[in-house]
Amino acid sequence: MYFSLFLVLITPRVLIPIQSLALLTDAQSAQLRSPLLDTEASLLNLTERFNSLHPEIRPGCRLLDNFPNHVSFYLCDCSNGCTRKLQFDALDRLCHEASSDPSTLVVATDTSVIPSRNIQAVSVAHFWKLGEQVLSSKALAGRATALDAELFAIRLGVVKATSFDIKCIVIITDSLTAARRAVDASVHSGQAHSLVIVQVLML
Repeated sequence: MYFSLFLVLITPRVLIPIQSLALLTDAQSAQLRSPLLDTEASLLNLTERFNSLHPEIRPGCRLLDNFPNHVSFYLCDCSNGCTRKLQFDALDRLCHEASSDPSTLVVATDTSVIPSRNIQAVSVAHFWKLGEQVLSSKALAGRATALDAELFAIRLGVVKATSFDIKCIVIITDSLTAARRAVDASVHSGQAHSLVIVQVLML
């Protein structure tokens, strides 16, 4: 359920106290011209909807509540020169093990966002199995923040990966925040992507 904007509209000819734009009659709407009315008409197309009551958000029903040992995060901090080689070696081992296991799919995700221009972001996911690229998927993420576009790229990867006959998905991303949000269906920007990811993983 969404609530409409509250205001009092003043026109040169008449003062109309309005409690809600949703209460305007068709005749009143036809007489009034305002950017606020235009915004109201397009509001649901321009803003993101959140769902604070979705079943996947309830304690005990969340993905990480039911499968805490099935999701792991590996952070690679490239800024620390002392441990960089050790972290790269650990990631190489992880990727080598994943590439040699026929029940594992490696998905590398990334996004391209140009914030200073009126251009849509692009999200991409590349799929690797047994050391060979088997698929590539890309899609427009719309006019989104970098974080939302990264989350959409992870969604692309996870949804497509679940169509393969596999038991493990390894996601490689440069956004740990997006990776954590991918399995957190609580209210946040890009929640719709997280809900899709959680639902396909719990099938």
